[in-house]
Parts: sequence; C-alpha cells; structure tokens
Amino acid sequence: MYVREYMNPSVITVTSDTLVHEAQKLMKDHGIRRLPVVDQGKLVGLVTQDRLREVAPSPATSLSVWELNYLLAKMKVKEVMVKNVITIGPDATLEEAARLGQERQIGTLPVVQDGVLVGIITTTDLFKVLTQVMRFGQPGARIHIHHCGKGEPVGRALEVLMKHKVGITALFGVTPPGHGEEDTIIHLDTTNVYAILEELRGLGCEVEVRQR
Repeated sequence: MYVREYMNPSVITVTSDTLVHEAQKLMKDHGIRRLPVVDQGKLVGLVTQDRLREVAPSPATSLSVWELNYLLAKMKVKEVMVKNVITIGPDATLEEAARLGQERQIGTLPVVQDGVLVGIITTTDLFKVLTQVMRFGQPGARIHIHHCGKGEPVGRALEVLMKHKVGITALFGVTPPGHGEEDTIIHLDTTNVYAILEELRGLGCEVEVRQR
C-alpha cells in the first residue's frame, strides 16, 4: 500500500500572496483545516486553522475594532504560514506515512514529487485504510492471542486454523503499550470458532475472541 494509491490528488491550495481572510473562507467553505501554499507549482508553506488562531489579535489588545479589521484585511498567507513543511513522496508506503506523522505529531502530509505538490494525505485517510486492513464491519470472528506458552503463536495458531479449514481475512502482530511481548490478531471469516479456541487453549495459548 503506497501513498499514491490513497492520497487525495485534488488539493485545494492558495498562494503566498492570498489574503488571510480569503484562506479562512476557503477552509470554511470546503470544511478543511489546512491549505498548502503553492507558488509557481512549488510547495512553499502550509497554513492551518491553528496557525491562524495564533496570529489573531487578542481581545485584550489596545487596537480599535477598525484597526484590527484593517490589519487582518491586509494580512497575507505568507506572513502566517508554516514554512518548514514536513512532506512525503507518492512512492512511500502508508506505514512510512503513519510513522512520520506520529513522530512529528502532525495530521497532514503534503505529497511532493520533485518539489511539486501532487496530493495530500491525512490521518483520516490512514484511519480509513486501517479499517480496511482490520476488516471492520465484515462478518466473522476476531481472535486475540496473547501468547502460546513457549511456542511461537503465529505458527501454532496457523496449524490449528489449517486443520479446521477456516478462512483468514487478516493476520498481524501488535505490541500493546507496556507489554514486552507481541500479541497476534487473527480475523476469520466464520464465527464458529469454539473448537478452535479450545484447541488453542489446550496448547497453552491465552486467547480472547469477539464477533465482528
């Protein structure tokens, strides 16, 4: 899964000379919180709702309402935009995008190729992919294996599942916060898992299950 496959290629942008109030209106009209700033095809910055709130004059200012409105009406995006924008390439994997967003604590990554903005990907896009990968909303059962005694949980579980001839729709490992051991999550295409659970537990596995 690559960024190019899940990014939004139709990006609403502004130029650095766009007036701030025009950028605010664009965000409101389109229900978005961030606008890439593009000059002559090149990404030069990013303006966000949070950034605009930071530069808005405080009600406690000594300026008059007229002066405030005059200053805001003249202010341009280049005066408030974030210039050092964290970006990602279209050929990066979604895992790389998620890790970069987490490390930098940002929810939006402009997608840039050779300096040109070609799309944008957000945490909302990544959550959509997560629901697909984890098969949310599809019928079946979710088996959570904490460990399998001294055995290797994935191998032992797969042996049991192959024996019972059930379909696996997703399989992945996770390490919960504070745990030193990786757990195994398996999504099956059936809810008839009683015999499977009993056999896994008989092997020393700690197992939880819930229907999806």
